[in-house]
Formats: sequence, C-alpha cells, structure tokens
Amino acid sequence: MLSSKELMHLEDFLGMEQTSVKAFNHFANMTQDSQSKQMLQQMAQKCQQNFQTVSRHLNAGQNLQ
Repeated sequence: MLSSKELMHLEDFLGMEQTSVKAFNHFANMTQDSQSKQMLQQMAQKCQQNFQTVSRHLNAGQNLQ
C-alpha cells in the first residue's frame, strides 16, 4: 500500500513524463536534422512507455484495494 506522499510523488512523475513526451515531440517536429529527430522521437517514446508502465501499476494497485 502506498502512502499519500508516495502516491503524490508518482503522480508528479506521471505529469513530468507527459510534459517530456510533449516537449520531445515538439522539438522533433521542429528539427530538420534526421538524427536529432530520431533521437528526440525515441526519447518521447521512452517517456510514454514509462508513463504507461507506472499508470498500469497504479491502476492495478487500485483494483486490489
């Protein structure tokens, strides 16, 4: 069981991951350099995966309570 402080930290993390996805995608769309574009898109995908993984675990934990 997570404390309210731990839950708050995880929610902050999720918010930061969402912001990172938007920022990396924005910069990927702005750049003309294909290597930079690919790197930024990969970073956005990794942040999205992190978000989905943590969200899944949080949702699974809520279902158990």
